[in-house]
This record gives sequence, structure tokens and C-alpha cells, in this order.
Amino acid sequence: MAAWSPMDLLPGLWVGFLALLLRAALRRWYDPVPDRVLLAFAAALVLLFGPVLFGGQLLLPLDNLRGHAPFQELPPTDPHGNIVQGDLIQLTAPSQAAVRSALDLRRWPLWNPAVGAGMPLLADPQAQAFQPLQLLAFALPWMRAAGAVAALRVLTALVFTFLWMRRQGLGTGPAIAGAFAYGLGGFVVLWVGWPIANAAALLPLGLYAAALCHQRGERRDLLLLALGGFSLLLGGHPETVLYAFGLLLVVLAAQALDGSGGEMASLRCRRLRASLLALGIAGLTAAPVLLPTIEYLPKTLRATRLTHPPRPLAGEGPGVRASLLPIAAPNAYGNSRFIYYWGPNNTNEDAAGFVGTATLLAVLLGIGTRRRFPRELLFLGVALLVLAVLAVPGVSRRPLLLLTLALAYLGACTLERFRRGEVTWWPVLLAGAVLAAVIVWGYLAHPDPQDPERLAILRFGWLRWQMRFLVAASILLVLARGRRWMPPAVAGLIAAELLLAHRPANPPMPQRLAFPTVPAVAFLQKNLEEGRMAALGRAFPPNLPSLWGLADARVYNPMAPRAYVDFTAPVTAAWWGELPEWGRPRNPLYGRLGVRYILTGPGETLRPPLRLAFSDATARIWEVPEPRPVRSLAGGRLETSIFQDGHWSVFADGHRLPLEPADGPFVAARLPAGARKVDLVYRPGSFVLGCVLAALGLAVGATALIAVPPPARR
Repeated sequence: MAAWSPMDLLPGLWVGFLALLLRAALRRWYDPVPDRVLLAFAAALVLLFGPVLFGGQLLLPLDNLRGHAPFQELPPTDPHGNIVQGDLIQLTAPSQAAVRSALDLRRWPLWNPAVGAGMPLLADPQAQAFQPLQLLAFALPWMRAAGAVAALRVLTALVFTFLWMRRQGLGTGPAIAGAFAYGLGGFVVLWVGWPIANAAALLPLGLYAAALCHQRGERRDLLLLALGGFSLLLGGHPETVLYAFGLLLVVLAAQALDGSGGEMASLRCRRLRASLLALGIAGLTAAPVLLPTIEYLPKTLRATRLTHPPRPLAGEGPGVRASLLPIAAPNAYGNSRFIYYWGPNNTNEDAAGFVGTATLLAVLLGIGTRRRFPRELLFLGVALLVLAVLAVPGVSRRPLLLLTLALAYLGACTLERFRRGEVTWWPVLLAGAVLAAVIVWGYLAHPDPQDPERLAILRFGWLRWQMRFLVAASILLVLARGRRWMPPAVAGLIAAELLLAHRPANPPMPQRLAFPTVPAVAFLQKNLEEGRMAALGRAFPPNLPSLWGLADARVYNPMAPRAYVDFTAPVTAAWWGELPEWGRPRNPLYGRLGVRYILTGPGETLRPPLRLAFSDATARIWEVPEPRPVRSLAGGRLETSIFQDGHWSVFADGHRLPLEPADGPFVAARLPAGARKVDLVYRPGSFVLGCVLAALGLAVGATALIAVPPPARR
């Protein structure tokens, strides 16, 4: 705290200002959130993100830098970083920094020249180029913005889950409990730094707007639905966006089937059509980002791996028990945050479905009830369907998004029934005994098979904590049944347990680790000029050099161009997950890519013709003799090592030239004699078409809001 300054208050003040604007907008046009509820949500945000909102620390896993050359001698942090979050500085942060750089220069963020041979930027969902939650934090420096965006994601999830549940007929207390279970649950908080969290945060906004359109159908409700749909479509993670948008459409259809026929059925159909129009306008408005992404996706490494997944070996893959147990006992298989985890994937993947012991107890109590709230049966079906899907070996864990929302809502419905005194006390004992047996079995029967004592303190400690929360929730449900204060008390238990469970997953980091310019990096910044660099093995991981303004010939991204990945296969010695490890430094491909320097660990020696240009205790840098320029004009021909994804054009004196084959998947063209000015232009046709569709969508939306009368009220 010695280095703290008043400027460190900016992220928290900015988030607080946006929260006040949201409060005022909701009070003016929609449903107000009681101030006591907002204070409870604010307290949760401070407990989660206080050091990064007000203490000058950063919500990036900067401690992970120390595992790679040339950063090994950086002093460690306490607590250490979360190794699972490496993508946040190796993938997400560089993409977002590239977007900011383009916008600062008043350019469309279409292309990222700093990674590989260049790759599309707007079409890369990880970049979240026009994601509203990211845009709201553009007032802050990008490193500080990470904490502000995380807080906005959690705040959005809390506020709109609460409002949506209130619109389903639940009281304030049960709605708070459901909001805490979802907004502080595993899927939102464990993934809070990734684009995945955008869909999780914005899904309740879409559901709340859909409920308003069904119940009121006013213009402002349709506008909110369009805004929610637009924000959701730009979530940045296609799979979770599809799940969330699919659930939103299912809920809209279910709302249209409510009640009896006749005039009311006609009114519901009109409101459904208006809601679908609002979502259609949202899709048109998002087209400048969606169309380039859809066009580019089949050309990526991710598409290849999705269409040709590796075949599991016989007997390989987790069973049903391993897939579902972390939903009830999140630390039964250890915890990736504390290095050791022996579950199917990692803690983020497997424990993202945990929404609190008290929530799970309430869900069990509501399974056999007769009285149901709106959409309760639908979400019970969603929960059962997701559980059945997750039980299939090798299936994606992303449907946990839908499961966490379903469990939060089902638990809140049960609390509402208990608040009204509609449930007897004895099922609590039965459901509590069943849940206790699962939790005890989960922690006692699943030690690390290699070392049963590993993380025993964590596992047994969490067994005791979950049993305490289970007993406390059971006592409240039995003794305070029918009391108004019971649901808020249970909500407090849910919030306390989830904060205790998930807060350690996002350790704040000191600013001194914010990408310091160590001597090896300073050498590259001074000498690299227009060329590119590379590193061998896991040294100076791909993409990271771009944060220092260095062009890196490697690229780590599921959306990397497959043609470039294939072209660089001769120097790709191994894969660490989806991260390429380059080797074979004497291969002429380095020179072809314009690589001037190769960075290695401090103990490595490369043979001539590579020449040692820098050496210290953290790294060595070797100079590649006579690399080709990234762009060159020779013999009346333009030669580049810029990746050609089909949208680059070459102009000479204003005239477009036909492209020619190149030595690799690069841009090349024959120049006319006497050409004085040569321009390389990147202009995706899908982006241009998307802009036209966005203008059409805005025009249709304005017409619908101004010229078309609002739907009649009931």
C-alpha cells in the first residue's frame, strides 16, 4: 500500500458511477431495485474486487509471467497467481489491447498485425471488439479496466437476475437469494475474466427484458430486449452465446403459450412477434461483428479441431461421477487455484456449476412440489437436461451456464414457498440427509490417487464448511418457515459460502508486475524495428510480445488461421494444449517470416549462422542472418509475409491489382512499370455488408419505436 495513490480509486469510482446510472435508469423506466438490495450487491463486489477497484492492484494473473523467460527473476507475489488464468494475459489481454490501439488511432479494429503473420481482429471473438461491457470500461487504462469489467459483469448478473425473479412472482428475499446463487456462483465468478462471463452476465438481462415484453409489451421493454440481445450476441464466446440465446428463445416461446386462448392468446402472439422483431433488430445491429466472425470461423484452428476432435483412448475420459460431483462438492478433486487438481479438466471447467450448499438443498426440496411458479417446470427440465448432457463423457462443460441459472431459480422458488409457509418441515431433514451424504462421500472417497494427503486441509476444511452451511440453512428453513426474514438470511448464507469458495480464484496482483520492461525486452524494443521476433519452447509465450509493441511470428489463439498454422508446422516442435512451441531455429522459415531475433532460455546455445546478440541471467537473444522484410518491392513485384485471408487488396496509384501466388499464404502482386504509390488495403466484404445491415437494423428499429404504436395493454 506504500505506492497507493488517489488515482487507484478510479476503477471503483467509475463502477460506482455506472451503478448509479443503472439505478436511476431502472427507477425511471423499469423496475427499481431497493437500495438495501443494491447495498448488499455493492458489499459483495467490494469483497470480491476491493483491492483492484480501490487498492491499486490489477485483476490479471501477472504472477504467471515468472514461469517463462525472460521474467524468471521477477519477485514473487503473495498470494501467487492462478495458473488456470494464463489465457487472460496470453490471449485475452493482447487481443483487447490491439482493439484499443486501433480505436485510439481512429481505425476500425479489423486486423491485428502484431501476432503471427497478422490475423483478423474484429472476427476474433476473444477480442470482444464492441462488447458493451468492455466499452463501458474504455475510460480506464486497459490493465485497470480488467477489474472494472469483472465487477460490471458480476453487478449485471446480480441486478438483472434479481429483477427477472421478481417478475416471476418471487418476493424480495427469495429473489436476492437467487441473484446471489447465480451472480456469485461458479460460472460467473470463476470465468469472470474471460469472454465466457459476458454471456453469463447478460443472459438475465435478456430474460428480464423478455418478461417485461410479455407482461407489458411497451416500447421501452422492446428497446431493452434489443439492447440485451445485441450485447449477448457480442458476448465473445460463440458456444455460450448460442446456449444463452437459445434459452432466451425457448423462454419467449413458453411465455407465448401461457394461459388460455381467445383474445389473450392473440395479445401474447403479438407481443411474441414484437419481441422477435426486437431480437432481429439486435442481430442486424451486431452484423458488422457477427458476419466477419461467421465467415472467418471455418478457416480457423478451432474449426478444424471441432470437426476433427481427437479420438479418446479406450476407457479414457471421466465417468458420470467425476463429471457431476463438483457441482455439489467443488473441492472434492482438489483445486487448480492451489496447483493440484485430479478431476476431469480443471476447477473452472468442473466446479463452475456450484451455486451454494443452501441453494442445492432448496432445489432438492422443490423437486416434488405441486405448486409451481412461472417457468419453474421449464427450468427444472433445463436442469435435468443439462445434467444428462454433462454425464456424457467428453462433452463440453459450457452448458453449466444454463444449469447454474436453473438451480438458482429453482432454489429461489422453494424459498418463496417456505416464506409463505406452504411446505412442511420434515422434507428438510430428508433432503438435508441426502445432500450431506453426497458431500461427505465426495470429499472422503475421492483423494488424489497419487498422494491421498495432498490438499487434505483444503478438502476436509471444505467438508466442514459445507456441512456448517447445510446445517444452518436447514435450521432456518425448519424454524423460520413462514417468516419474512428467513429468505434474506438464507441469501446471506449463500453469499457467504460462495464468496468463501470463489474469491480466492481471482487473486489481485501488484502493479510492479504489470508487464515490466526487463533487459531482454528492452533490447528487442530498441533493435527490432520493422521485423518480427520469435521464441523457442515456452519462452516469452506467443502474443505476449505484442503488449510491449513487438511483432511476434508465433500466434496462440483457437481462432488462428489454419493455413498459417500449417505453413509454420516445420518449426512447430510441439503443442502445449493449443499453444505452439517453436523449435528448429536454423530452419529458413524464420527468415521467410521476417524473424530477426529468436529468444531462448538463458542456458540454451544455438549454432551458426545464428549469432548471439544479447545474454543475461534470464534469456538469450539470437540474431537471424538476413531475414526478409515483412514488405518488399523488388523486380517489379510486391512480396510480403502478411497473411492473406482473402480480404487484402493491393493498389498501385489508385488502381487495384490482381494478386499473385506467393511463397506461402501471403499477399503478393506484380506491380506495373512506373508505379509511384502502392497501398495495401484490408477490407472484408462481410464487414461492409454488416455495416449495411446494421444501418438497416437501426432504421427498422427507429421506425418500430416511432411509427408503430405500442402493443395494447391487458
